[in-house]
Amino acid sequence: MTWACKALALVVVICFAGGALQAEPRNGALEQAGRFMLAEDFPAARAVAETAIPQTPEDSVEQAWIIGLSHMRENAPRAALPHLERTVTLAPQVPRFRLELARALYLTEQDARARFHFENALSGQLSLGEISAVQEYLTAMDRRRTWQGHASFAIVPQTNPTRASGESHVMVGGAIPLPLAQARRGVGMDLGLGGTWLPRLGHDLRGRVHVMANGQVFEDSRLNSWRLRNEFGLLTLGDHGQQIGAGVTLQAAFGDGGRLMEGLGVYASFQRRFGPRTHLSVRANADRLRYPGVANKAMDGWRTALSVKAMHILTPQIRLDGGVSLAKHNARADFNTRSDIGVSFGGQYAHAGGMTTGLSAAASQTQYAASNPLLPQFAPARDTNVSLTASLMHRELTMQGFAPVLHLGVERQDSNIPSRSFSNIRASIGATRNF
Repeated sequence: MTWACKALALVVVICFAGGALQAEPRNGALEQAGRFMLAEDFPAARAVAETAIPQTPEDSVEQAWIIGLSHMRENAPRAALPHLERTVTLAPQVPRFRLELARALYLTEQDARARFHFENALSGQLSLGEISAVQEYLTAMDRRRTWQGHASFAIVPQTNPTRASGESHVMVGGAIPLPLAQARRGVGMDLGLGGTWLPRLGHDLRGRVHVMANGQVFEDSRLNSWRLRNEFGLLTLGDHGQQIGAGVTLQAAFGDGGRLMEGLGVYASFQRRFGPRTHLSVRANADRLRYPGVANKAMDGWRTALSVKAMHILTPQIRLDGGVSLAKHNARADFNTRSDIGVSFGGQYAHAGGMTTGLSAAASQTQYAASNPLLPQFAPARDTNVSLTASLMHRELTMQGFAPVLHLGVERQDSNIPSRSFSNIRASIGATRNF
């Protein structure tokens, strides 16, 4: 019988206070620790397991499991965390390990990480009682959460951060050559900082205040850009993780020329779990955008957008996600009026030993309503953008709860207007707690 089955058998015996281990441990010291666990002498079990010398990878998992579980039985989830994290690192396919880790994270009020492991565990072979318990934990987290912070930082080298086409010039009015900036490499930083406050207004009613700032900073300050978004609204909670929200939005974009865009709008959102493995979210926006630096207000107008995203946990090791988005910008000038459609698909795989790899792909097409009067030789612009991104993260390489994550992406845009085509290779070295 495999070490995973032995660990599960040990849990069943402990939880139901009866029976005996269904398989002989490979390590005599761990066998003795198991007997102490059965006798509910958790300090003795932990002491024996801590002094045991693992002889196989299976012994390492069993040792970490006994130590972590003994801490949990003594109501010491913080002491249990590193040991339970190690069981999931070495054996990410075992749902019972993820359940206990998620419970420890829940008890230490690390709800975002607890949710990640509860959801992954739901894709494994669980009893009806365990599934019901997980649903109760997820509901409890939804109801007790009143504040969530958001922060991100990454160093981002790129081959073409300005999205230059490589064309030397463009013919303005079909007759006057205008030089174009050429592609050049650059290293910048991606920064994000914000938070969401959900004050309780009723049993299932929350207020919602969301503030988020994102920016890109380069050595050449002319390439810097910032975006600020504020949302104020209401949120109602329901069964199966259901959340329905609506409110108003304020947003602005900044660059080397100061304020580039400002907007006021409304939003509506919906999200729900469909079965234990699938999560669906839908969001609609309508924003009145204004571009102060554009002559004759040619870009000002309403932008409406609809996005649908789905996440499916295939197994405790495999997550899949995808989405579809539609948008329409009705600008004052027809040549700035455009429609966008995009699709995305990706997946993440947790390897035994702590490595997590991911791959995602996205494609979008933008169609403009009319030709640009400065480029009469071309038809209305039609851009097709395709990107592919790979990611790499290791659970064992952590510092203060953060693990380094590497993203490597390739992006290419093709357009019927040559000066709008470009390609870019982008690397991102940052940190994450989403593991």
